[in-house]
Amino acid sequence: MTNAQLYFAIGLPSVLALVNIGITLALFLHLGQRILAVEQRLNDLTGAINELDKRLTKVEIKLGIQP
Repeated sequence: MTNAQLYFAIGLPSVLALVNIGITLALFLHLGQRILAVEQRLNDLTGAINELDKRLTKVEIKLGIQP
């Protein structure tokens, strides 16, 4: 076995492992960003529902309906 073959046999799996770690890290970061985006949308929706509830409560009070 020549030195080049030895370097190739040891180096290639090491490089591929590092590439795999880098890709996995990038995917996790992207997933985290998408989760934050969904969380923001849910917060916006919750705020809109709360605002609608406040408006309906005011209408019920003006109409004399018990909320």
